[in-house]
Formats: sequence, structure tokens, C-alpha cells
Amino acid sequence: MKILHLTPSYKPATIYGGPIFSVSKLCEASQAAGHEVQVLSTLANGKTELPIPAGEVQIVEGVKVRYYPRWTKDHSHFSPALLWAWWRAIQPGTVLHVHSWWNLVAIFGVALALLKGQRPVLSPRGMLSAYTLQSGAKRLFQHWLGRHLLRRCVLHATSEQEARELRTLLPGALCFVAPNLLELPEPQVGAGGPVRQPGSTLQLLFLSRIHPKKGLEVLFSALARADYDWQLTVAGTGEAGYLAELQDLALGLNIAENIRWAGWVEGAAKWDLLERADLMVLPSQNENFANVVVEALALGTPVLLSTEVGLSDYVQAEGLGWVCAAEVNALRDALAGVASDRAALAAIRVRASEQVRQDFSVERVLEMYLAGYGLAGGVE
Repeated sequence: MKILHLTPSYKPATIYGGPIFSVSKLCEASQAAGHEVQVLSTLANGKTELPIPAGEVQIVEGVKVRYYPRWTKDHSHFSPALLWAWWRAIQPGTVLHVHSWWNLVAIFGVALALLKGQRPVLSPRGMLSAYTLQSGAKRLFQHWLGRHLLRRCVLHATSEQEARELRTLLPGALCFVAPNLLELPEPQVGAGGPVRQPGSTLQLLFLSRIHPKKGLEVLFSALARADYDWQLTVAGTGEAGYLAELQDLALGLNIAENIRWAGWVEGAAKWDLLERADLMVLPSQNENFANVVVEALALGTPVLLSTEVGLSDYVQAEGLGWVCAAEVNALRDALAGVASDRAALAAIRVRASEQVRQDFSVERVLEMYLAGYGLAGGVE
């Protein structure tokens, strides 16, 4: 199978977080399975460009990638050279997979594919939801043009929750579900995880991009009302101004001494943080999947998620953690329940890793993508 991916950013632009890892892993796994994969992307690396020759084939982890310069930066990513390369590369019999939405790479990429009479697969990656459509400009675009383009695509959702949102926004659209494909770390501490006595300080971890939608204000307010000992590690990066606001909030709530700001972590340091935490907490207002949930569970660490996180259905169904509303009182009560029942944490640690490695294995997930690709054909 020939598969052509179009994405506004790609490895090594890890500044963009989870999508960079999940998109590249999908490409690498498809190539390793014997498919012919090519990626077209921009040189986007936040406010700068990647130091890579434009338009030349680069072999990135076994995958052919071409990068093109942008005329505009985040979040529009306008790149005429990329779109021209995409237009020329579209051939009958090739699966076209476009990643993201609300940027000029994805929108024009879909339009050009349709002009050539081919139905692309589109992974909006959380960019088509009630949360993202709070913007009046986006709602207008979606009403007048976006929905007409999207209804002619095959939509890919990374979770059942995201699929429900897509089907609500675009009734009748073709849609399939396949989770993000990830490189899962191996446990280091042991199957049972760290051994801590009941009543010891509850070690909490937030590991994600630091952004207003992630719910840190709600988490801080909930922890300010806690009547047990706790320590929170916040790992990730964000805008300097927003980080300062969060640190001021922690001071105002008198919880600053209980919070450790770890900054950006990756590799062994990231896996060590995830494995040694008692609980990974993600109280987001909107999250289509959340790679870190699978990564934490793969290391045996239970999770506490808001109902707005795409994987909350899975976590609740499999009993691998706790789910609550993304509001202060609900989060306070959920955390208190965890603090008072350390046996539940230990029980999840025993079985979480094996369960997740079965459910999110590369072979199983790749089959789901290939089945979804089979839905793409000529445009009706």
C-alpha cells in the first residue's frame, strides 16, 4: 500500500507535543510493516524553522520525509511549496492521510485532494470539538466551507469520545476509530511499582503541555482543599506568561511548597517520573486522546482523568483509574478517594501494564488504521 501523509509539523519538532510522536510512530510502523510511506511537512518548529534542507528527501527513522518553508508561522503554517508538492504527489491508488485542522496546510491539503477526485483520510486530532468551535470565526468557516470539505473525507478519531463529537458535528460522515500508535516504555521499578505505606505523602504527577485547557487551575484549587499530605510534580512547558500566572496562583492558594516544576522532560527522565508517581492527573477541558495516559498505564501508574479526556471511557471501563468532571469539587472528591484507598492504587499497578500493552500493541493498532484506509476511495 502507498500512503502519503500531509502534516504541518513532523519530527524533530517535538515542541508541538503528542501529535508529533503519534504521527511519526504511525508512519514508522506502516513503513516497517512493508508499506510505502512518504511524509510531506513544513519546517515548522514553533517560532523558528528546523535546520533541514528544504524540499530534499530526508530519511527519518526509516521514513521518507520532505520539509518545506512556511510563509507564515504558527498556527497558519502557509507553505505554497508544500502544497505544490502535495498536488504533484497525489496519484490514483495512493492513500492520502491529512493530519490536524485549522491551519492552511490541512485545509488546502484536503481541498486539493478533493479537486483531484480523491477522498483523503483526515485526522483532526482534537481540533473539531465544541471546545475548539467556541471561536466565532471558526464556527463561521465551519458552517460555510469546512463542513462541506469534511463530509467528503474519511474522518479518523483517536477515541470513541472524539468519534461521538465528530458524528455530532458532521452527521453522516464516514468515520473510523483507531488510537494513537505509541512506543511504550518498559517498566523499570517492577510490576508492583514503588512501595509506599498507607498514609504516606501522595505523589501526584501532571505531565503534559502547559496550556489553559489542561485544567491546572482546577487541580490547584482542588488540592488547596486537601486534608492529606500530597506532592505535585508539574512536568511540561508552556508560554512564560501563563507559567507565571500558575505560579502566582499556587502562591495565592498557599500550596507553592507542595509543587515541583520539572520543566520539559523526555526519555529516561520522563519514564522515571511517570513510573514513580502514585497517580498521573490530567483534568483537561478538552483532550481527544492524551498519549501520556497510555504511557503512564504502560508503566503501571494509575490515572485520574476528567470526563473530557478521550481515553476516560477506556480507563473507566477497564478499571485502570478514576474519572470525574473537570471542576473543583469533583476533582477534590476524587483525589480524596484515592488518598484514602491506597490499596486500589496497588491493585491497578499489578495489572495495568499488561492490559495496556495488549490493547495498544503496534500490530493491533496498525490493523485498525489499515482497515480505516480501506474506506477511502473516489469522491462521491
